[in-house]
Amino acid sequence: MTDTCELLHQFWGMPDAEVKPLGGGMNSETWLVEHQGSTYVAKRVPPSAVADLVAGGEVAATLARAGFVTGPPVPTRDGRLVLVEHALALLEHVPGRELDGESDEEQRWIAETLAGVHTAGMPELGSRTATFQADWLSLRLPGVDAHAWLGRAIEGVRAETDPMAVTWSVLHTDPAPEAFVHDDITGVTGLIDWAGAKRGPVLYDVASAVMYLGGPVRARAFLMIYEALGPQVAGELQLLDAFRRFRWAVQGAYFAWRLAAHDLTGGVEQADNERGLANARCGLDDLGLDVT
Repeated sequence: MTDTCELLHQFWGMPDAEVKPLGGGMNSETWLVEHQGSTYVAKRVPPSAVADLVAGGEVAATLARAGFVTGPPVPTRDGRLVLVEHALALLEHVPGRELDGESDEEQRWIAETLAGVHTAGMPELGSRTATFQADWLSLRLPGVDAHAWLGRAIEGVRAETDPMAVTWSVLHTDPAPEAFVHDDITGVTGLIDWAGAKRGPVLYDVASAVMYLGGPVRARAFLMIYEALGPQVAGELQLLDAFRRFRWAVQGAYFAWRLAAHDLTGGVEQADNERGLANARCGLDDLGLDVT
């Protein structure tokens, strides 16, 4: 694998960049890059995730042009957003602090930002949910067949949500609180880590945010603000629990796949993958699915 410093020199014209490894992230390797007074983040993903990195880079760039703070890719000298052959992107660094969503104020910033993205993403009544996340929420995904309860959960979730036609827009798909970066000086909240962004039901992003915030009770402030500002038609939030089940099932399938592949990307251990699968099982159990 070609050294990141060498690639920065060759494709971005940064021969003297200072590169330091960053922690965090389960699906990539990242480095903080300093060059001539500017700061960037270099991100490398497994070859299987390059298409998601490209798609996310295009979404981040489009939203940045619309005025959102997204940490978009810095084009190479020949104009590419992603160095596909090396699975590498150089991203603009977003200054500020990662949020944890514990306070009502932080939940307001998260809701305002996410609702703004969904509103800007040309929301419309989408096709049936059966076409969404077909690659992840699938009985054919490697690792799923090792957990009978997960297969039953996926079948149940698909039966419940596949017929639903709800509001679709551009999704982040993984809006954890730490993906929201708030600048206390400017008061602006950015949303970063767009690899995997795609069109889909806005309720999927809402359910994801609620999952990370600890459930609807703890996410009350987020839900109140999002309901006021988001683009979904009246009454769609009544379907939130269905999409919470959907989201937990995706979480379960993802960690089952990581376990089967022994995927330790992001500096995690196999025990972390096991913990992720167990959390998904508990989440589904709490929402009334049979996971025995």
